[in-house]
Amino acid sequence: MNDFPMVNIAVEGDLDEAVLRKVLGLVGIGIVNIYGKKGKDNLRLNIPRYNAAAQHGGWVVLADLDRDAECPPPFILTWLPSRHPNLQLRIAVRAIEAWLLADRHEIARFLKVSEHRIPLHPEDERNPKATLISIARNSKSKMIREDVVPSPKSTATQGPAYTSRIIEFAMNYWNPERAANSAPSLARSVNSLSRWKIL
Repeated sequence: MNDFPMVNIAVEGDLDEAVLRKVLGLVGIGIVNIYGKKGKDNLRLNIPRYNAAAQHGGWVVLADLDRDAECPPPFILTWLPSRHPNLQLRIAVRAIEAWLLADRHEIARFLKVSEHRIPLHPEDERNPKATLISIARNSKSKMIREDVVPSPKSTATQGPAYTSRIIEFAMNYWNPERAANSAPSLARSVNSLSRWKIL
């Protein structure tokens, strides 16, 4: 029988799921069910239900701050004015890509770029996803460029295999413990989850 806590999670999409799995694995928390994966608006719409369900077990909800607030506390208050102790709403500043960019050495190796191209403080980037894509434009790998960066003739904001490529990085190469040194919101999430006692 497992002696580590098990929780339900709710996320914006597939990449967020991969990242949260890695973070929860680091702190010794397992996953029962996955909810959401239909974007941020859907997550906000359903968070009262998740909060109500938390009286029966643990929940972790992960959302991007984007430009919705200057910092997480007012954002959390807007989404969840009264939170059950069995639910944690974790916020990535400004987007989940900032947490991935925070593992500078590894993301540089994966994208086949020089490490000096990776920002020292990725949470200060206005749009971390756009930053990551812009960095990938300089990749020495044609496959990375074709997968991650949108074609010049395309109206898309990301390459055709962006999500699958970045999930590959998150699952196989990214180290959340190392990344937490350069991503304060990730460090707060790791610390809070590692100390969490589910009622």
